[in-house]
Amino acid sequence: MSFAKQSHNRELALITQLLAIFGVVERGQMRELFSHLSDSQYGKILTLLSREGLAYRSPDSIYLASSKFTASRIDKENSVMCFWAFILIKDKAQDFCAGEAPAILTVASKSKNYDLIPLNGRNAQQVNEASEEIPSGTIRYLITRDLQHITTIDRRMKNDYVIHVGDKGVIEIYEL
Repeated sequence: MSFAKQSHNRELALITQLLAIFGVVERGQMRELFSHLSDSQYGKILTLLSREGLAYRSPDSIYLASSKFTASRIDKENSVMCFWAFILIKDKAQDFCAGEAPAILTVASKSKNYDLIPLNGRNAQQVNEASEEIPSGTIRYLITRDLQHITTIDRRMKNDYVIHVGDKGVIEIYEL
C-alpha cells in the first residue's frame, strides 16, 4: 500500500512521530513526503502543529524540528540524510520506529525490516560494532554524502546497501 493511502487522515500524527524520531528535517523534505496533500491541507496541519508547540520552524524556514531546543542540538546533517532515505522507501513502510543506535529509524515492511544508519566518518566504529547485533535478514541502509566513508565499514555477507545522498535527495544506491 502506498504511503499516501496509509497516512490518509493520520498526517498530523505521522508528522509528529517523524519529528520526534528525526528531530530535524528540511521543510521541503516533509512537504515532499506529504505531496499527496494540497498546499492548503498541508499548511493547516503545520499551522496546528506549530500552534500546539509540536513543531518548530527555524528562523530561515529551512528546517522543521520537534522543538527549538532540538533544532539547536541535533545533528541536522544525519537527520536530513536519513530522511531522504525514508522518502525513498516510504511506500514499503508499514510501520516505523526510532532505531537502535547507530540507526536513526527502523522501518518494517511486509517481508523485511530496514535500518537507516547515517555514515558520517565519525561513527564508523559504532556502525561496525552494532552490525553483529543486527539480524541478517534486516536490510542495513548506510546513508552518506561522502562515499569515502564506506571504506571504514565492515561489510556483512548480505543485505548491506549504501545510499548516496546529495543536497536534493538520493543520488544512487549501491549494494556492498
